[in-house]
Amino acid sequence: MFVISGDSSSEIKEWSVDCFNTSPDARVFFGSVKACGKGISLVGASRIIILDVHLNPSVTRQAIGRAFRPGQEKKVYTYRLVAASSPEEEDHMTCFRKETIAKMWLNGASIVLSEDIKALYKR
Repeated sequence: MFVISGDSSSEIKEWSVDCFNTSPDARVFFGSVKACGKGISLVGASRIIILDVHLNPSVTRQAIGRAFRPGQEKKVYTYRLVAASSPEEEDHMTCFRKETIAKMWLNGASIVLSEDIKALYKR
């Protein structure tokens, strides 16, 4: 089992990532979205379980991207665990709406009206 956090030194992060990616016995790698968001490659992973909700969807996508690299053929499954009826659920929904709006614009949805976008923010 390997663990990195924002407090982990760069040497510990590098050692943990290298051991995890090369060991056939490595099973679990714990890392916060922030700690795993930049500068590491977890190509040894097959499952990602996101426990913390970040309000910026690109931060979460970037952390997921650490395990699934371009050209990789192995499947990587991602799970988000969110506590129901909690402030965390509200944060998750805010993040989901942000992702939806970005996808609408990036996919060239020219028929999207401003009222459609406003409806995404209504509760």
